[in-house]
Amino acid sequence: MSSRSLSPRASRQDFWESLAAGTPGPAALAALRTARRNRNLLLLRVAHRCHRADPHWAAAVALLAEVRRVRPEVFAELLGDPEAGAWLARHAPPRAPEDGAAGGTEGEPAAAHVYLGAAAALGAGLRFRIRVPVADGTALVLPGLGAVLFPAPGPGAATVLCDGSGAAALRDGERPVPIHGAPAAGPDGAGGWFPVPRLRLGGGAAVRLDTLDPLRLGGPAPLPPRPLSPAEHTGWARRLDGTWRLLTERHPERAGTVAKVLRVLVPLTEEDGTGWRSASFGDATGLAALSPVDDPAELAADLVHETQHSLLYAAMDLVELLDSPPGARAAVPWSDRPRPPAALLQGSSAFLVTAGFWHTELRLGNPAARRPYEHGRRTAATALATLTAHDDWTTEEGRRLLGALRTVLASWEERDRREERDRRPLP
Repeated sequence: MSSRSLSPRASRQDFWESLAAGTPGPAALAALRTARRNRNLLLLRVAHRCHRADPHWAAAVALLAEVRRVRPEVFAELLGDPEAGAWLARHAPPRAPEDGAAGGTEGEPAAAHVYLGAAAALGAGLRFRIRVPVADGTALVLPGLGAVLFPAPGPGAATVLCDGSGAAALRDGERPVPIHGAPAAGPDGAGGWFPVPRLRLGGGAAVRLDTLDPLRLGGPAPLPPRPLSPAEHTGWARRLDGTWRLLTERHPERAGTVAKVLRVLVPLTEEDGTGWRSASFGDATGLAALSPVDDPAELAADLVHETQHSLLYAAMDLVELLDSPPGARAAVPWSDRPRPPAALLQGSSAFLVTAGFWHTELRLGNPAARRPYEHGRRTAATALATLTAHDDWTTEEGRRLLGALRTVLASWEERDRREERDRRPLP
């Protein structure tokens, strides 16, 4: 998208300065949300052109079109949803069948859009009936809502229906599994339906705790759904409660940004085998995968870090920031492998904002903040210096962002020097 999307010049500068600080205002957040929805709508339209002859695809699109007509706000919410973005991106550009026939099969790629269509129609309260694939014959996932986990393998498809008296999923010749409209506070698995639980951050914004979506970790290989145990649910509710109190009391601006951006938390476990402390994904802005950290300040820093990644991913939908040659790589402080310019830009931004969180903690009297603040500041400074040295890797707007990031860094250094001078005893 052209940099004209950020005109006039003054508002463009304000945009990059607020993004660099990790606290974009309402107008900037609205622009980023619109950019991501437009991206996902484009992916949907490209898929439609390639697969409109597929009957499964046609049914899904008809359902999505009806949701858009009757409940446009539900359709808009779908386009901006992190996990919907992952589903749409995984099948874009859609692959044509090898035999040259038009459309796809019941499995790939129409399956993603059937899942999304059924979930959106349920969210909109429509009456409908649609055939939906069942992964491995056991799991029927409705992104953002929950999953039906059948007790034993069976047919590779089921029917999802909503007739006004309730919703259900049934495989051929089997007893229907009721699908409850609103996800419960915690997973119950009654009758085989496991809703995605939601938690409210300090009674405000709701986030989903999702261990069911197969694309929850953003990778190309789907993961099996794993219902969240009651103990895990209780643990995450306790951690987030303490973390949210710390953010709202000590970092209100950052708390506001996290509340407006974050929609999905994916609890990580050792069984996932990732080794990640936290993670986010370009196709799923507003989603953060987190390991269970019991220190409220450390978990708050992880939330701030991953939220900044989401903001920058969305900004890269809005405007071109990089124009680097193919294969460009450079050393980075956080990996033993050279990384592409996009990783340097993401790292410099996220580590800088995380350092900003710890800088505030330090100034509020938290002595444990010194080490993570210095680490984040040095890491961001190193990545920024590398990008600055490769001036041809960034566009004009990319250089504006780098300039804003350097300004934030310089302001801390100046403030730290000034406060150090003030602490020195008079001669």
